[in-house]
Amino acid sequence: MNYVKRFILLLLLLPICAGQIVNEMNTNIYILENGETNIEISLLSSKIRQIDIPVYTDIYNLKSENASCIITSGVQKIIQCKPESDRIKIAYSSKEMVKATSDISFFSYDMPIMWTTKHIAIRLELPLGYALTDKVLVPVSPPNTEVGTDGRKIFIKWEFSNKEQEDIIPLRVYYEKTGQSSAPRFYGIMIAVSVSALTILAVFYLRVVKKKPELVLSVLNEAERIVVEILQNQPEEEVDQRKIVALSGFSKAKVSRIIHSLEERGVVETIRLGRKNKVILKKKFVKEETEQSEK
Repeated sequence: MNYVKRFILLLLLLPICAGQIVNEMNTNIYILENGETNIEISLLSSKIRQIDIPVYTDIYNLKSENASCIITSGVQKIIQCKPESDRIKIAYSSKEMVKATSDISFFSYDMPIMWTTKHIAIRLELPLGYALTDKVLVPVSPPNTEVGTDGRKIFIKWEFSNKEQEDIIPLRVYYEKTGQSSAPRFYGIMIAVSVSALTILAVFYLRVVKKKPELVLSVLNEAERIVVEILQNQPEEEVDQRKIVALSGFSKAKVSRIIHSLEERGVVETIRLGRKNKVILKKKFVKEETEQSEK
């Protein structure tokens, strides 16, 4: 599976990035109407010696400020940079982060956290005349987000604190054309933003809280998917946490962090029996149709 390969690559790069700390990581993502995605990453750190960012799509227009960067070839493409200052900027473009159906577009980007990072801010801007769709279960993931507008385009913001090395932030956005002209009025955009925000809350409450349906795997990061799939494939309902460690190949500490994160979001429940932990999967996960079409 593609996400397993990505996770293995991330593990291979970790020794290079070990011990490095980033104070701030700001990422701006601009999606164009033709599906092209422009990404700008700004880093602030006094301890980064080398930057290695794995990329899972073909990229072009690589640019950098205060760093010399190249794209290495091989089994996996890597953006490799030598910083020349505490604050650097990396920008590139890709046409493979957006998959479109007849009426819905799906943006997907697994952002790898290669360094212990104190603060992460992500801003994603939709194309002009587009808004979040209400035709899928979870139109935005991760859900702790802010939806707004600059008067012309709709944007989505995420903020994270104290992310650990090995973490992956799975960004997923489903959006569609609103049917407005190429120069929509401010109030039209405000209405679209309000509808999008209310849609997220209403869909989450009606479909997740009240009806508790199946959720899609695309809302999880790579490591969480592996753990959830292990739980789904076990015949017993209560799975020993040590079994998850053995089957995943992760360390005990990493499995504990993953399970703690899943438990906070209501995905799993843990039962302590003496020195043993039993893990119960509370929600069933399936693959989104759009996600399946990628593979």
